[in-house]
Amino acid sequence: MRAMRKPIVIGLERDGVINEHRNFTIRTTQQFVPIESSLEAIALLRSKGCRICIITNQDGIATGMVSQEAIEGVHDHMFKLLGEAGCPSIDALYFSSSTDKQDYYAKPNLGMFHRCQKENPSLSFKNGFYIGHTIKDLKSADKIGATPILVRTGLGQETENNLKKFTYRKLYKKTKIFNNLMEFAQTI
Repeated sequence: MRAMRKPIVIGLERDGVINEHRNFTIRTTQQFVPIESSLEAIALLRSKGCRICIITNQDGIATGMVSQEAIEGVHDHMFKLLGEAGCPSIDALYFSSSTDKQDYYAKPNLGMFHRCQKENPSLSFKNGFYIGHTIKDLKSADKIGATPILVRTGLGQETENNLKKFTYRKLYKKTKIFNNLMEFAQTI
């Protein structure tokens, strides 16, 4: 009898990976514009048995640019769009409202990841993936034991150039790079 394979955990940054990155905090459902094929990519990953966790910084709450209720409304809208794309559920969503780099819950710190794993014991990022578009995202992935995935959407192309600098040489070697979330999803 063949052993059951443990489901792969896929962590996702929201802005720049799922929806278009803006130079401001997304406050309304109209400002939430999915990146082409990103929602379908999440549905594809889900159909392959992957566990999906969205872990994102939403520091506009701390600066007063947006309320927590508005962020939750944007997330409800995203869930509706995911359902329409064929993904009726995900496993978890966590967001940090902090602007403090020392805050345990703000990426690249690991508080949101640890909380996710504690509250969802079947989820482990070790040997999983975390997909982002910034150096912070890639650092978080590496620190939690996930494979860092960089997508060239959002700030990804700029991040890819920065990643090639001597300072990030070790992180660059560990990072896998894809044009977009769908390209990644098709490799799983």
